[in-house]
Amino acid sequence: MDKKTIDTVVFDIGGVLVELGRFRFLEKKGFTGEKANRVMYASMRSPDWVQMDLNNLPVEEILERFIRNDPEMEAEIRHMFADLNGIVERRESSLPWLRRVKESGRRILYLSNYSHKIMRECPDALYFLPEMDGGLFSCDVHMVKPDPAFYQLLIDKYQLDPARCVFIDDLETNLEGARAAGMHTILFENPAQAEAALDRLLKETEETGDGSLSPQA
Repeated sequence: MDKKTIDTVVFDIGGVLVELGRFRFLEKKGFTGEKANRVMYASMRSPDWVQMDLNNLPVEEILERFIRNDPEMEAEIRHMFADLNGIVERRESSLPWLRRVKESGRRILYLSNYSHKIMRECPDALYFLPEMDGGLFSCDVHMVKPDPAFYQLLIDKYQLDPARCVFIDDLETNLEGARAAGMHTILFENPAQAEAALDRLLKETEETGDGSLSPQA
């Protein structure tokens, strides 16, 4: 492989390699309509949810924060939080995609905001991890995207040349952090779109061979 071409593809996990099934999860818990929205905004869509990914606080304290966000929904929030199985779901297309990228001779890594609780309670969602060459979970290092230090830690740990990396995420704010670190980026919208965008970017960098950042997909 030409040394100027991309040699590492870095994947976000939630929303990219696994499905985010939050409303389906709440429906299975028996919450729909206004009740589902209130539980959602008290927990998953509250600023306190990031504490799950940072892993700096006991889960009991995080739960109490969710309850303080909407005390009238305490029973529902406790029921939701007792078992998060189903909040993320396996995406069957992820493994073939990862294998295809790896078979092209490139390294595949992950950089993900993820919690130990979800890891434990949704184990099937991460079925593809043994195929990957490594990566970082936020809960293990107490950092989250888009903190620049999180990207730099990945770069340092795996001795990456950012100009030879592409980062795929479903949130633009997280892509901004990767671009600031010098990486190519792709905004994930759906599997077919992201796979095509990655194929196009890899082909463009192989053809130019100059290591420059191609236009964003």
